Amino acid sequence: MNFKNLKDNEYILLKSKGDLTFEHNKNTPLFNITGFSGTAGEAVIDKKGKIALFVDPRYHIQAESETKGRNITVIKMDMKTSFIGAIEKYLPEKSTLYIPSKSTRYSIFKLFKKNLTKINIIPYNTEDEPPLQVKIENVPPEISGISFDKKIEKLKKQIKEQNIFISSMEDVSYLLNLRSYDEANTSVIKAKMLILNNEIIVFSNDKLPALKGIKPYPFNKIKSILSKTDEPVLIDENTISLNDFNLIKTPKALRQNPVAQMASVKNKAEINHYKEAFKKLDCALYAFKSRIKAGLSEFKLKEIFEEELIKAGAKCTSFKTILAISENSSSIHYSSYDKKRILKEGDTILLDCGGYYEGGYATDITRVFLCGNKAKDKVKEIYTAVLKAQLNCYFTDFETTKAHDDLARKLLKKYEKEEFLFPHSLGHGVGIPVHQAPPALTPNPKYDKKLKNNMVFTIEPGLYKEGEFGVRLENTVYFKGGKKITLSKFPYEENLINYDMLNKKEQKWLRNWQDMTKKNIEGAKC
Repeated sequence: MNFKNLKDNEYILLKSKGDLTFEHNKNTPLFNITGFSGTAGEAVIDKKGKIALFVDPRYHIQAESETKGRNITVIKMDMKTSFIGAIEKYLPEKSTLYIPSKSTRYSIFKLFKKNLTKINIIPYNTEDEPPLQVKIENVPPEISGISFDKKIEKLKKQIKEQNIFISSMEDVSYLLNLRSYDEANTSVIKAKMLILNNEIIVFSNDKLPALKGIKPYPFNKIKSILSKTDEPVLIDENTISLNDFNLIKTPKALRQNPVAQMASVKNKAEINHYKEAFKKLDCALYAFKSRIKAGLSEFKLKEIFEEELIKAGAKCTSFKTILAISENSSSIHYSSYDKKRILKEGDTILLDCGGYYEGGYATDITRVFLCGNKAKDKVKEIYTAVLKAQLNCYFTDFETTKAHDDLARKLLKKYEKEEFLFPHSLGHGVGIPVHQAPPALTPNPKYDKKLKNNMVFTIEPGLYKEGEFGVRLENTVYFKGGKKITLSKFPYEENLINYDMLNKKEQKWLRNWQDMTKKNIEGAKC
């Protein structure tokens, strides 16, 4: 749909992701038109080509930088403002908003219709993505811990043998124990799944390994097969596209996604695989740290890390590496890798990174490194403040998610007066996608849940001041017996720690952590 064909008071919604895309890239309308490369964001465009780009606090600085000089207004939402609320204020009454049916989730469409009552919402069809043939691999049983047929059997019992359409590629990849590493920053296969009383169908344009009891069909068969299904079909409104929803005669909404719930609780084999994967990630970080020296550019440092990541056993990155020197680290998801920004003595490097290994489960860690031995006092203060929040959130026993976020926010709040902000959630679940829900460690009470044994999630407090620098310290952990057990076992930067800011208990926690990391690297065989 071309914006030049619009009339007055008509707008097109530009989505960051398509129905089968994993992140922003040149194929998504938002990146192609705006140049914004963040992994979350939406925009609207009018007939004159004027664009409003809506971003949450993680992308405020990045959006301003990447859209500079264009006909774009960046709408900076805070953590309490939803995209729906922001767009309601921006669009005039009685205007028309065209939304892409294949890349708009049905749950979002419902919110549009419910809240934007003075705006005409019209879905439109978009072109299918060009087929890309990729290699698909089976996850070894010693890593998955349970066969695909047992997973499907368990699912069918949970939904009491009802029909279900699984529209999430992460969910299909999990159920079938299949992965692909040919596309950057993901391990999922491009597939959807229909489980009926008497047959199981998988839709994909890629060649799938033969799986007993599974019938493969290309995506272009979804419409004809769904339209012939007369019985009710369970769907997850948060993952199904508006287009697919409209193909089902009798859709029946799930209260919660049973596959996501299954995937969020790892089994013993998956946890053991995670332990080995994080050892390899730690090895890559040690190798990267040893190669840090003044004179290297941001771009070269990113190249060095990813080289060491692959050398240490990763198949690929699990998300787009975030690497930023000093002032650039104030942009939370910075990934521009400036070739002209050269590392100097006293600079810091924020590295948020991860890789996929044989099991196709994401790993995730963030550390801040110092070039040289001497850091500015303010950098040490902010680093230690974030470290204090990290230590307290990890070593304090909470059984619910929001309690962790509340504690971190309480410890970091005093820095708001200096404009050092904590504008993101404390953590997220980790699985096949690097961001998996549940759980979510967020201030929003809607997502406050009790943690379950073997849930894997991150703890990542941070402070950022625009134009100066940012600090984030992230560990991936799992929950067991009321306590958190770390998978990340990489040390904190000694030359960035002000021990006078830590009380005796926090100092003991820190010493124990640093000692544990020394033992870990000795046994890691890097």
